[in-house]
Amino acid sequence: MHFTHYKRPVKVTENWQKIIEDLKKYRNKKGISQETLAGDMGIEPSLMQKWETYKRVPSGFMFSCWLDALELGITIKPIGGMNVKRKEQRKLP
Repeated sequence: MHFTHYKRPVKVTENWQKIIEDLKKYRNKKGISQETLAGDMGIEPSLMQKWETYKRVPSGFMFSCWLDALELGITIKPIGGMNVKRKEQRKLP
């Protein structure tokens, strides 16, 4: 699966697919339609439909608005047991 609105196709990552599926499930669980959610966010329902079908990608700000509209937050954590290391800061002489 690829995003097609870029100059060249961009692969839809597994993480992004999971995020969108979780958002759709949560929206449906709360009984909120795409039209209602879009109205709450101040966007067109067709844009919400495009986000949920991987035809468009929301900006970081609009993604945050989407989470807020569903009363959700996010937690950042490493995936697959990956170790995250910070680069060592250079010591000043």
